Amino acid sequence: MTRRPLVSVPGGLRGAERSVTVPTEARAAVAALVSSWEFKRRAGFEVPSGAPSPGDDGVLATRLLGIRFAEPVRVVWADECGFGYETRPGHPLYGEESFVLDEHGVFTARSVSCPSNWFWRCGTPALRLLQRSVFRRYMRIVEDAAGSVR
Repeated sequence: MTRRPLVSVPGGLRGAERSVTVPTEARAAVAALVSSWEFKRRAGFEVPSGAPSPGDDGVLATRLLGIRFAEPVRVVWADECGFGYETRPGHPLYGEESFVLDEHGVFTARSVSCPSNWFWRCGTPALRLLQRSVFRRYMRIVEDAAGSVR
């Protein structure tokens, strides 16, 4: 669902897309970064070992106010320019997220999601703020990676 630009989003889900153009000289470095779990690690998550591979299950984890939140995921696609994963039972959100550097040098982070259950629905405004914050981190990570190559 998130491998390509979001044209439509299934009912009940919320789509988000953020993009940044990567300079030509930095594209190889950014592609290597966004096709690995290192990208999520730099965004503040504990990540699985190894490279993302389609069908692999793993757990991302993050801490908020000292509480560790485990986020089970399954990789749905991965290649030399990015990867995407779906959330699994136990994740605060239901949906999919991806990171891709396209042939024009545009990095895009995409998400289609909704709270996974009634408990997380009660915190929808906070979840949306957290998602926006994480997306800003994604853009900053790519911009920093691109800037370090120049």
